[in-house]
Amino acid sequence: MYLNKKCMIIGFIFCLYNCALESRPLHVLFVVSYFPAPSQTYILNMMTGLIDRGHKVTIFAFRKNDVEGHPNIEKYSLLNSVIYERFPADLPDCDVVFCQSASLGKLIVENDALTPWLDTKKIVVCLRGFDITGNNIRNNPSIYEKLFKRADIFLPVCDYFKKITVQLGCPAEKVIVHHSAINCKQFFFRERTYRPGEKIKFVSVCRLIQKKGLNFAIGAIARLNKRYKNIHYTIVGSGHLQSSLRKLAKKSKILDKVTFFGWAEQDQVARILDESHIFLLPSITSSNGDEEGIANALKEAMAMGLIPVSTFHAGTPELITDGVSGYLVPEGSSKQLAKKIKYIIKHPELWKTVGLAARKKVEDEFETTQSMAELEGIFYRLLS
Repeated sequence: MYLNKKCMIIGFIFCLYNCALESRPLHVLFVVSYFPAPSQTYILNMMTGLIDRGHKVTIFAFRKNDVEGHPNIEKYSLLNSVIYERFPADLPDCDVVFCQSASLGKLIVENDALTPWLDTKKIVVCLRGFDITGNNIRNNPSIYEKLFKRADIFLPVCDYFKKITVQLGCPAEKVIVHHSAINCKQFFFRERTYRPGEKIKFVSVCRLIQKKGLNFAIGAIARLNKRYKNIHYTIVGSGHLQSSLRKLAKKSKILDKVTFFGWAEQDQVARILDESHIFLLPSITSSNGDEEGIANALKEAMAMGLIPVSTFHAGTPELITDGVSGYLVPEGSSKQLAKKIKYIIKHPELWKTVGLAARKKVEDEFETTQSMAELEGIFYRLLS
């Protein structure tokens, strides 16, 4: 009887402690490679999302990026919250050290000078792609041995990455899938329609790197151009493959059908998406092992009602159900990609249903408000 009463009192006190903990603002230190990072809106969304929920955010960046970046950087005065190149001195007191890749987490936990400071901190590590899929990682799984022991929680952006993380030796109980999210309010839905004879507008938004598979997209457009003359393909983004992709378009005799827009700000991206019909992202596994998680650009296009066409690659099938919320083809085949696009063009009556399903998928599972509530809950549970 006495023990039961004592347990009840202890349980009551513990509940009061947790309630008090979950009502106080947190201080989260983001560890990033560089800042600002125009191509990493998903990280910015987490920063601003936590601030909107009343928490304090500080950013440690290993180097400064000279580009201005997203307008929210100024809106939230984030440049006033950045520590540049002062590692490991002058790091602030905080509740959570939030590393945005496994490689960054490794740098933090293996720096002996930081050990006393880290002893009182919880460490959370995001897993986004090359940091766990690269050949250099898979061929040397012990590379993260210390990180897997010291960090408290790992947040892969998809189930596919969760499996890889556990295979690399991370305790399964430390791994929680947490999707990168978008703010659906910034991407207005519009039903896509098509009538035979109208211009069909294709678009890709991504870095111009190997794993995006844009050479296969250009190959597919070249195949389609033989039958459908009234088509155009816009590629938004920059990267080291821009020159070779332009040469491929010229060699394929479709340079007049392809616009290399370059890097664009978010309002420009939204405008281009709004004017387009079909979104192409034929992702592949690159020669160095790099793989996608779930591309945010796909989520943005789906939120706006475009018909997404991608590949059975890494985490992409967790976003797109083939024939329901978009279409998927095998990796590395312009022929299969063109074949699928022809099917989509021949069946415009399916566009409304697919577009609505795509929007619903993103709203239900990849929206910032829900994602931030989940992340906040993860932090509070960790601290309790």
